[in-house]
Amino acid sequence: MKFPLLILTLIFSLIQNVLSQEKVVVSAEEIFTEIKLKSQQSTNPNKILYESFLDKIKSDVYSEQTKNELAVSLFSHYIKCGSFLAFKTAFEKHAALLENKPILKTYWKTISLEFSEQYKAMFKSAEMLLRQSKKAGDNQNISDAYRLIARSKMYLNEKDSSFFYANLSLNFAKRSDSKIAVGNTFKDLSDIQAYFDMIGKSTSTLLKLNQEAERIKDYYLLCWSTLMIAERSFQVNSFNEAKTYYRKALNIAEKNNLNTFRVRIFRGLAEIELSTNKLNAALSNINKGYNSFYEGNKSIFYLDFKSTHVKYLIEIDSLAQAKIILSDILEDYSKYKSSNGLGKTHHLIGRMHFSQKKWEKAKAAFKQSQSILNKLPDSEYSLGNYKFLAQVFAKQNQFQQAFENLDNFQKHVDNNSHLSSSKAINELTQMYSRELREYRIKEQERVIKDQQKEKELLSLKGEKQMATTVLIIIILVSTIIIVLFYLRQAKINQNTKEIEMSQTLLRTQMNPHFIFNAMSVIQSSLYENNPAKSSKFLVSFSRLIRLILENSPKEFITLETEIEILEKYLKTQKLRFENRFNYQINVPEELIFKKVLIPPMITQPFVENSIEHGQLNIIDNGNISIDFSEKNNMLYIEIIDNGVGRAESGKKKNSMKEHKSMALDITNRRVEIINKKYKSKASITISNLTEEKYTGTRVQIFLPLLNENLNFDSE
Repeated sequence: MKFPLLILTLIFSLIQNVLSQEKVVVSAEEIFTEIKLKSQQSTNPNKILYESFLDKIKSDVYSEQTKNELAVSLFSHYIKCGSFLAFKTAFEKHAALLENKPILKTYWKTISLEFSEQYKAMFKSAEMLLRQSKKAGDNQNISDAYRLIARSKMYLNEKDSSFFYANLSLNFAKRSDSKIAVGNTFKDLSDIQAYFDMIGKSTSTLLKLNQEAERIKDYYLLCWSTLMIAERSFQVNSFNEAKTYYRKALNIAEKNNLNTFRVRIFRGLAEIELSTNKLNAALSNINKGYNSFYEGNKSIFYLDFKSTHVKYLIEIDSLAQAKIILSDILEDYSKYKSSNGLGKTHHLIGRMHFSQKKWEKAKAAFKQSQSILNKLPDSEYSLGNYKFLAQVFAKQNQFQQAFENLDNFQKHVDNNSHLSSSKAINELTQMYSRELREYRIKEQERVIKDQQKEKELLSLKGEKQMATTVLIIIILVSTIIIVLFYLRQAKINQNTKEIEMSQTLLRTQMNPHFIFNAMSVIQSSLYENNPAKSSKFLVSFSRLIRLILENSPKEFITLETEIEILEKYLKTQKLRFENRFNYQINVPEELIFKKVLIPPMITQPFVENSIEHGQLNIIDNGNISIDFSEKNNMLYIEIIDNGVGRAESGKKKNSMKEHKSMALDITNRRVEIINKKYKSKASITISNLTEEKYTGTRVQIFLPLLNENLNFDSE
């Protein structure tokens, strides 16, 4: 009996050994990736994913540590997908899996309280997390705790406290040397800035995060930050910029299989088209959004997407279908306990009744929407509620109530206005100086690194020569050959660097001149006691400045970007001169499609001369026409104005002539450098139009036809 018992014991021990080995070999990340891929192949991915998770945690094969990590993977997955209701349910059911990980359990409890909108309880839970993390001495966990405290303070509208804790979080994230902690802190900092209507600062934070994500090749973070930049741009009605970033985000998502972002991207693109009344384009993006979604219909992102669909249906007067969708999303937002979602849905219900001229129902819906949104930061829906209520009361001849709602609308607009003009100018000036200083520092660092690399190469060559010497004659000959080659190469490198430095200097000459010109316009508006004009001009000017700062350091930019800069510049000038001139920019679609490249702001000096010295700002029916085309295998640009002409302009003050000649001289030198570097035949020709029986000036520019597919050095 003893021998069989011994055999059984050995077999049992062997089985245990195998099982324990299995626990070590297979990681939780691998297991979750496997079940996630399996779920995506089914018609109900959420159900299959959760059932597979249950099978794993019920199994005796895996260790408690592995089950802990599987639970965390599931929670994180739900958060990334916007399935916050599924996350809260899963956490309530499986929090016990984290019982032996008190810090981890408190962290996810805090997240759950946030999505339940229990912000005071969230703050207390985050404080507990901070105490636990400090006791453990883990900087990353301390950073997470401060970050969640900052978010709770944000929801409680404690602005100063929110930023204070966000900065503490960033400090500890940097101490932890954790890229994830730093990334999460920057994400939340941008959210806090946006929450308190600091859209510019929020965008700046996102741009830094975007650059860091690209550097460390974190494509999820890269896609998220790009998407957020698009949404921030949309908030300030910068639709072209928003569309560009949405498309960039879509490209990143498709290349890296980040399908959860697609529905958010197509929703954003649809919102842009709806804002510009392009209904067919909006419908196209809505259809793409429905085809992209695979997470099920309970994601908060999907509910937001369906809200956008309702907007479209109301616009085309398809109210029966809108009513069905509104009923569904109202129920789902109620399950989420999402104040923003419920407020938005009641607003859309009000708009549906408004379209049907059901004034009392519309009024009730808008009031209910506003009662929910009152505890949140002002949004387009808050403003929309007051605007529509004013219209409803006016329709009912209740003009006092209509006036009160219009007054509320104006107050909310004023509360969300930008800083005063003088302060904003200061900030812009400081921003420009800071950006320019940082750019120069980076350039210097790059030059130093290049020099160090050259020294290292020289040292390496010398060592190899010494090691391979056999005969003195061969050594001497080899040394002479190497020296001659190096001298020739150094001369070539020096010439290239001189050309590039000249390019950079000329580009930086253009920017301060334009900026100081614009500053004087804002200053004069302030002296004229016209803050509305100066504020409007300032907003337009700040967007233009941002584009210039982003693109002026580059040797070439896309033609699409150059046209965007021109558009913003001309719009700014139209504001400055109160629409005293018109303009047209014509460009064939094939040039945009080919991604043709052009030196930044090469056309701006001539457009500026047309306005300033062609006196389009004072003549009747002033007009500028800018045409881009391909001619003789070159990029051809023609700028025509109907101003006073060069002869009449030459009679003006010497300072004007000096400014005009300086701008032309700088541009001619840029063209010379381009010809020298790329062996091209670029040219600029300026002529009068008097011989054609009307005054004006024609500028003809020929540039080499380059595109992004060509391999050339732009550094």
